[in-house]
Amino acid sequence: MIRYEQDQSVEMKNLNMIKSNFLLASGPVKNSIIAFLHPLRRPISWACQRRFLPSGIRHLLPWRWALEPFSVYGQNWKFLWVPAEFDDIVHGLFWSGLCSFESETMCVIMGQIRQARCFVDVGANCGIYTVLGATINKQIQIIAIEPVPRICAALVRNVSQNKFDTRVTILNIAAGNCDAIVDFHEAEYAGMGSLAVQGYQGQPGRLIRVQCRKLDSVASELNIEPDLIKIDAEGFSDAVLSGASRLLDKVRPRIVLEANPGDAVLRITEILTTHRYAMHLITDNGPELREEIIASAKYRNWLCLPLGQDDRKVPIAEVEV
Repeated sequence: MIRYEQDQSVEMKNLNMIKSNFLLASGPVKNSIIAFLHPLRRPISWACQRRFLPSGIRHLLPWRWALEPFSVYGQNWKFLWVPAEFDDIVHGLFWSGLCSFESETMCVIMGQIRQARCFVDVGANCGIYTVLGATINKQIQIIAIEPVPRICAALVRNVSQNKFDTRVTILNIAAGNCDAIVDFHEAEYAGMGSLAVQGYQGQPGRLIRVQCRKLDSVASELNIEPDLIKIDAEGFSDAVLSGASRLLDKVRPRIVLEANPGDAVLRITEILTTHRYAMHLITDNGPELREEIIASAKYRNWLCLPLGQDDRKVPIAEVEV
């Protein structure tokens, strides 16, 4: 361990020395170096994601590399990611792949997606779980729900560029507990849009009008029976669950949801308990059974399984690098 730390320290010193020399170079020299290196952008990203190059190398190379389309790599699969200007995960994806994004939850969701037939992605954002799901499960049908038009456009691009249009249905709506046109808070930070009209957790932004649909209504209209639902609704997981009461009773999907401090965790617990679900906090050690949903600053995602399924071994994939 001591030798490993010494090697890492020497490596960082060498990288810092190279960086210092690069910063001292003139503008034209820098531009020439950047242009010369650009053909290496793809193999360098691949090598970093596969951990063949140290993560610190990103500090020596152009940060704009991550703003061009790039591939995310796993074991025997890859998908194309098309960055948007507001996409806050692109740099992590470009340099570290899936290891950079909700690593403890990614393992669980990948395991669940592989055995799913129909996946509803509530709060799909730019489509990381939607595109991943369609990549690793060639038979899955996906319904991706994203209410903010500009984010939904980025979701459409990522799905289209990967040629998943025939297996992914994209709905530019909010999921909630009513079928109506409602106010929705479009946050300046793209990942924090919410039905909280004052802004989720004080986020600045603006109000827009969006169509809100119950998941029960969506499922009936599309004639689907989802066996996996992911909910990322920024404080409104309880509303999404309330609008899915028929699905919870009759179809019994597995659910991955987010619960942050300040969210309606008692109401979420009440709904899940009423519909006979077991609640597992997703931790670095895997899903751990809990009696109720408790908001945690460290772990915020939960795997909720219908009673009768919770005693089975929960499939967990390795985050593939």
